[in-house]
Amino acid sequence: MDDGRASPPAESSQFILPYTHNPFVFPYKPPNDVGKEAPTFFPMYPGETCVSKVILSSVIGYTLGVAMGGLLSSYEAIAPPIPVPGQRVMPKVPFRESLQASRRLISEKSFSWGRNFLIFSAMTSGLECLVSKGRGRHDTTSVALAGCATGATLAMGQGPMMQCGSCVLLAAFSAGMEQFMHND
Repeated sequence: MDDGRASPPAESSQFILPYTHNPFVFPYKPPNDVGKEAPTFFPMYPGETCVSKVILSSVIGYTLGVAMGGLLSSYEAIAPPIPVPGQRVMPKVPFRESLQASRRLISEKSFSWGRNFLIFSAMTSGLECLVSKGRGRHDTTSVALAGCATGATLAMGQGPMMQCGSCVLLAAFSAGMEQFMHND
């Protein structure tokens, strides 16, 4: 009975999967010589999950925040060397005490900046991943929606006008950065 339909492949050594069957290898696409028999589903790379993106962006955000906080707060600990007219004269502080006070201020500020960057980057990347998966594609609109949701969430205690403003500004910033980074 030859009706023109192809018979399913026999379970022999002739049936070759378009990707290796190693559970530790997650290819993005099959080799070029596979042809039309390639399946439409491929295993997902662990780095493509929303959880791994949130964890990675949290670590990077915290590290960047600690570095920025340490750099910017180091200038706060410096007392002005020359008093400005009309300003009271600062008392002389021993070098060791001023060094300890500077170290304490820098560590407090850098950990505060790190925590804030961690929250912001985790929220932004998590919402962006969820919006992209929900819409089924990753484009500027997905990034803008995630930025809007992040801005509105971070301004939650400030009132509806501030939430709307934060939503619009962070959506515009996110969309602009997406266009700048992926300008093809």
